Amino acid sequence: MKQLIISLAFVLLSTNSFAFEIFALGTSNTNCRAGGHAYTNTLSELLTAQGINASVLNAGIDGDRPTFMLNRLEQGLKNYPNIKLVLFEPGPNEQNKRFNLEYTEKILAYLQEIKMPTIYSSTTFAQTAEEAEMTAKKYGAYYYGNWSRSVPRDRENYTFDGVKSPSGHMAAKGCALWAKNTLPLILQVIKEKNIQ
Repeated sequence: MKQLIISLAFVLLSTNSFAFEIFALGTSNTNCRAGGHAYTNTLSELLTAQGINASVLNAGIDGDRPTFMLNRLEQGLKNYPNIKLVLFEPGPNEQNKRFNLEYTEKILAYLQEIKMPTIYSSTTFAQTAEEAEMTAKKYGAYYYGNWSRSVPRDRENYTFDGVKSPSGHMAAKGCALWAKNTLPLILQVIKEKNIQ
């Protein structure tokens, strides 16, 4: 009986374990609270459907700014030593464009220094797409584009709560669509960096 209980515990642990984690660092866009954390949850489901044994950790905090994200990133990497990829979305909450860019670059430089594969999703508040792409290239990150690209600004995809933009936060459908749009680049990074 004792052996059976130990065997069952091992099976449960192995079915709930992941080969690696993906750390999604960002703001309310990443957190997608209005959509029930649909961005990170959908990414986890899509990766599983692709046969990839990974979990996407939601490290998005509503109202956060790049100034405060570096410490959270360092703690996340310490607490989850099996993180193999970071999705970084600095968001539009930092109203001082210079601070937004300064700390965005500090985070990207840190990730480059520790050789952590990174996908950077920019915000048009701080940089044009061309500037953000150059920033990503400078720090060896993959560039996704603006976090909201290809997500229609309509009532199905946005809450229209008026926060930070006329359409506000993304709703569940918008967050899920962002996840689907991000998936091909994530799969590319996993393949190119041989992440397992």
